[in-house]
Formats: sequence, C-alpha cells, structure tokens
Amino acid sequence: MTERVCVIGAGSAGIAMARALVLRDIPFDCYERGSAIGGLWRYPTDPPADDGDADGARSCAYPSLHANTSKTVMQYPSFPMPDDCPDYPHHTQVARYLEDYADRVGLRERIRFDTEVTRAAPAPGGGWNVTLGDGSAHHYRAVLVASGGRHGEPLHGRFDGEFTGEQLHSMDYRGPAGFEGKRVAVLGLGATAADIATEISRVAETTYLSVRTGHYVVPKILEGRPIDRLSPLMSKLSVEQRRPLVKLMLKLVHGDMTRYGLPAPPYKVGQGPLVASSELLPAIVHGRITPRPVVVAAEDRKLRFADGRSAEVDAIVHCTGYRIAYPFLDREHVGDGDDAPPLYHQVVPPQTEGLYFIGLLHSMTALMPLAEAQSEWVGDLLAGTVRLPSRERMWARIRHARRRQDKRFHDSSGHLLVDPREYERLMTAERTRKD
Repeated sequence: MTERVCVIGAGSAGIAMARALVLRDIPFDCYERGSAIGGLWRYPTDPPADDGDADGARSCAYPSLHANTSKTVMQYPSFPMPDDCPDYPHHTQVARYLEDYADRVGLRERIRFDTEVTRAAPAPGGGWNVTLGDGSAHHYRAVLVASGGRHGEPLHGRFDGEFTGEQLHSMDYRGPAGFEGKRVAVLGLGATAADIATEISRVAETTYLSVRTGHYVVPKILEGRPIDRLSPLMSKLSVEQRRPLVKLMLKLVHGDMTRYGLPAPPYKVGQGPLVASSELLPAIVHGRITPRPVVVAAEDRKLRFADGRSAEVDAIVHCTGYRIAYPFLDREHVGDGDDAPPLYHQVVPPQTEGLYFIGLLHSMTALMPLAEAQSEWVGDLLAGTVRLPSRERMWARIRHARRRQDKRFHDSSGHLLVDPREYERLMTAERTRKD
C-alpha cells in the first residue's frame, strides 16, 4: 500500500488540506484542473502568478465580486490577511491571498495544474485508484476531495412555457455590459442575486428581482465596522442566544423585509444565512429594482409571476444556486446532489475507507477557517495521531446531527449549514478525542 494521498482541487479547501499534509510530512499529489491556485475565487481571465492562463476551472467570480464576509472572518486562522487589505476584499485580492497562503509552505511546485481527475474509485485490496484526464492511473491510500463540489452543477429556475430571450446562470455572468437599456429579471435572493441585480439595475431599463424564498438582508457595515465582526461576548453565544440581539438589530436597521416588497423569510433569524448587502434595499426604494414573486410561466418574452402580474423582459439571470456534483466519484459516494451525502462531521463517509471531503459545508460566515480546521483533523487522522470512532458510532452521530440540523436550520440548507464557531469547537474536540 502506497503512503501517498491524493488531494483533488487547489482552491481554498484544497490548499488548506495540502498545507496540513506538508506540516505532517505526509506525501501527496494535488491535482487542479485550472492553471492557478484559487478555485472558485479565480475569475476566468484573472492572470495567475506565472505565465499560464487562469482559464480551465469553472468559477463563481465575476468582475465586480467582493467578499460578502469580512477579512477577519474569512481568513485562515494560521495566516491573517494583510493589514492593507480592505475589510471586504475584491476577488483578485482573495485569489492573491490564497496564493500567498500556498507559497508560505511551498505548495505551488507540488500542485499539478491543468490536470483533471476523471475518476476516483476504491481499489481492489485497499486504497484508491485515481485516473487523470490524460488516461494515466495512480494508486493512493486515501483521496481528499476539495474540488468545490457544493458549486458543482448550476441550477436554473423552473417555470412553464418557453422564454425566447437571453438566459444565463450567475456562474456565466461577466458583468453588466450588454444589459444596457434592457429589461432584466434576476431570479433568486442570495448574496450573488443581490450583487448582480444591483449592478445590472444601474444600466438596465428595468430590473425585476424574482424571489421564491425570503431571506434577511443586513448591511455590510454597522457602526463603522463589518457587521460579521462579532464582539468577544457575542462570539461565545450560540445561534439561539444571539437571535434576540440580531433580530433587534435587523428591526432597527432595515425593519420588516415585506416593506420592501420582498417575501417574509420562512424561518427565524439564525436558521439560515444572512444576505449581506448595503446596496440592494436602497436600489429597491430608489425604484431601480422591482421585487416580484417567483416566475411561474413564460411565453415568448413575457413572464408571469405567482401573484398573477406579468412583465415583458429581454433577459433572465438565474441566481438560483447549485447542485452538489463530483463527476469523478460514483453516485454511491455523493448521493443525488440535492442534499449532502451523510458524512461524519461533514467530512467522513462511514461506509467508505480512505475518502474525505474538505469544504463540503455551508458556513453562516466563511469557509476558509472551517476548511483549515477540517484539514488539521484529517491530517491527524492520516498521521495516525487520532482515530475515527466505530462505524456504528459515526452513523449514530450523523443521525443525531441531522435531526438537530432539521430543528435548527431552514430546510433549504440541505444538511450543509453549520454554525462556524460551534463547528470549530467540534473539530478541536475531535483532535483531542481519545476513545
């Protein structure tokens, strides 16, 4: 059995995992289908650090994208973002930060860029066989999947009839150019929908925001500081303990979401992610964005909404999320894509030896700190300094965790949503568990 392990992906989760392996002297190969570090943060035309081309990996970035969590919340605990970096960095600054994080431990020369993993499957006799795009096959004792599968397959809004205008998913959005003077419908209400609708509304004749599920919208800045930079006291509180305070803040700052023509969120504060945007609600009250309920039908270029009203539009932008997809893994390992596969602590499939998922979760704030925490734990598991509990105990914990998630979080989270501080404490506990 080879001692080498395989890391799939060199985005924010993949480089955290690779760093943990370097620090433990565990031999590994890291494959990245793009030509630069950064994964989903690497805009397709961003120049990488070398002379290559950054195209090759799909990205959720668009030219104007800024982080919707502040730098002190999104940064890796082991590597703070520079002091001169703004509170909400541009995607190019995040990509550069990820490169600096990787270069700090010499990862760049250990990553095989422009290399796609086409299949990973358990090998007879143990370990994993990994096949690359060039047809070569390699054997590893473990596979560490960090390839952005939560954004694996774009989902589009569904409605009856046929729309004959332009349609695109937010993954293919490249800025407001081309929407000048047009009538545009943006479907969805997440951070991406808020960004794109606001940006398009500056040049479009009319911008509709079609919303199926309401969410709480919060400003990015409150009292001169990022809203997600909690006080030491707040950071110690649970989701339930923070709820009355956050609810009061929302009432004072923005009031009821229905006053803006948006649907009321079908869950309590803290049971789903907050949409951080300082521009969406002002654009609505200024008349640049017109909220509408979900689209139920289309005929030619006319859209009919759930409230019976109609509108003629020239283009639809689907900001409607993604399905989990890892095309190189068999379905038995990842499920149907609509929900997360059952994983112990969102990382380990109990029924499968040597397979780990890094970054397959939805944090209420940012992924990077949690990916690093996961990577440290998995690094300890591979180094043999800690061990997993029995399969029976892992399955019992998964069932308990999912029942708790169903009670605490909105059902659209797909068992991916976690409270970041609680999850970090969980990872710390796993690294010291002795039973």
